[in-house]
Amino acid sequence: MSITAIIQYIILLLLIALTLFNLYNFTVGKRRRKSAHTDYKRTIALLEQDALAVVKKEKLRFETQIGYINDQNQGILLTFDKEGEMVGIFLTGEHHIIRFDEFISATRHYTERENKRITAIVVDVETTTSVLTITFGSRTYRASSYLGKFILSDSEEFASRITDHLRRPGR
Repeated sequence: MSITAIIQYIILLLLIALTLFNLYNFTVGKRRRKSAHTDYKRTIALLEQDALAVVKKEKLRFETQIGYINDQNQGILLTFDKEGEMVGIFLTGEHHIIRFDEFISATRHYTERENKRITAIVVDVETTTSVLTITFGSRTYRASSYLGKFILSDSEEFASRITDHLRRPGR
């Protein structure tokens, strides 16, 4: 057997191993994505039920709802009432209603570590009476990784949506 034939067999074995790994990853990855989507829907549905109970109890009217989930699989439901000019933030076991005249700011913060890693990704919603800290990421991520970018994007979107809704020009 010549050296080229041996190299061909080695390359063939590597390609077979890579193909088997890709097939396994494709099937398991699809199952995990489906499971994660189901968990997200279930978590947000529970928060929507809590929100509906609060809406009925306090006679509020929220037109828009946006769901988020943090890296600990805890749901965050952001609701908007355009007529009453308020925002509702629903977390597991608690809720916060913020009116435009109480609102001061909503800012995203995170801690940078060595090697471009980030951790403790939170949004601080400051009102005249308190500061509400909502955790989006508690683990350490690379800022350039898919999950790191996703969490940074979600937390920034959350803060900007609250600010845009409660702080309109002319106020």
